[in-house]
Amino acid sequence: MRDEVSRWIGREIESVKKDRVHGASYLTAKCIRAVEAAAESGASLDLLRKSALDIAASRPMMASVFNFANELLLFLDGEDTPRRCGEFCRAYLDQLERSATIVSSKAAEMLPGRGTILTHSASTAVRDTLLEAFGAGAGFRVLCTESRPGKEGVAFARSLCDAGIETTLIIDAAAPFLVREADMVLVGADGIGTFGLVHKIGTYAIALAAERAGVAFLSVASARKLWPSAIERVVEPPKEGSELGAEGSLEAMNLYFDVTPLGRGVRIVTEDGVLDDGDVRRRCEKMPIHPLLSNPSRNPG
Repeated sequence: MRDEVSRWIGREIESVKKDRVHGASYLTAKCIRAVEAAAESGASLDLLRKSALDIAASRPMMASVFNFANELLLFLDGEDTPRRCGEFCRAYLDQLERSATIVSSKAAEMLPGRGTILTHSASTAVRDTLLEAFGAGAGFRVLCTESRPGKEGVAFARSLCDAGIETTLIIDAAAPFLVREADMVLVGADGIGTFGLVHKIGTYAIALAAERAGVAFLSVASARKLWPSAIERVVEPPKEGSELGAEGSLEAMNLYFDVTPLGRGVRIVTEDGVLDDGDVRRRCEKMPIHPLLSNPSRNPG
C-alpha cells in the first residue's frame, strides 16, 4: 500500500514540475492536496519528508511552492507520526485562500476608478483584484500582454473581456512602449526575495519603463510568496528551444521568468499591507528555513 502511495505522490509532483499552463497559486494548492491525500492514505514520515524535498525542487521559480515544502518539513520535525499531517495541509490551504482574498481586496482599493491598467502574464491574484474592483464600479481599461512563449495572456484577456471589462490584447514587445499610456502596472508574483521580484519574462523591462514614466507598479502577492533570505538567488531550469522554433544546430534561450531588482518603484501588495524594498528585506530575514533547504548558495530547484 505504501509503495502505491509513494508512486502516486511521485507522479503528482512530477506533473507539477512539468506543468506549463498553471500559475503558482494553482500548483501550490495541488502540492498541498497531494500531501494531504498521501498522509491520509498511510504515507510514512520518511515519505512525507522526501515528498517535501521533491516539492521544493519541483518549481524553483515559485516561492509559494518552496515555502509549503519548507513549512511542511519544519512541521514534521515536531511529529512522531504522520497522523496530523492532513490537518496541517487543510489549515495551510485554508490560510492561503483567506490570504488571497484579503490581498485582492486590498489591491482592488488601490486601482484607479478610471484610466488604463497594464498587466503581464495570467495571475490569479491580478484577475481577482480586477474583477473585484470592476464589480465595485470601477471603469478602467486593461492592456494584457499575450505572454509568450506560452501565450497564457490570451486566455486571461478573454476572461476579463467576457466579464465585461474593456480589454485590449497587446504583443509582449509593445508593453514597455505602451506603459506611458497606462495609469498603473499591475502584475502578480511567482516569488519575491531579497534579490528581487520573480515574474514572467519581460516584467523587468516593464518595471524600468514604468519607473521612467512615473507610472505606479504594483505586484499582488501573499506573504507566502516571499523567500527566506537564505535563498539568495533562483535559477530557472532550461526550456526546450523548439518552443521558439529553434531546430538543428540553432541554439535558443527560452526563458519564462526574469528578476526585477527591489527598489525599481515596485510596491508589493500583501495581506499585511503594502511592502517596499526595505519591508521585503526585513520580512525575508525573519523567515525560518529548514536545515535541509538552508544552503544559501543552493538553487531551490
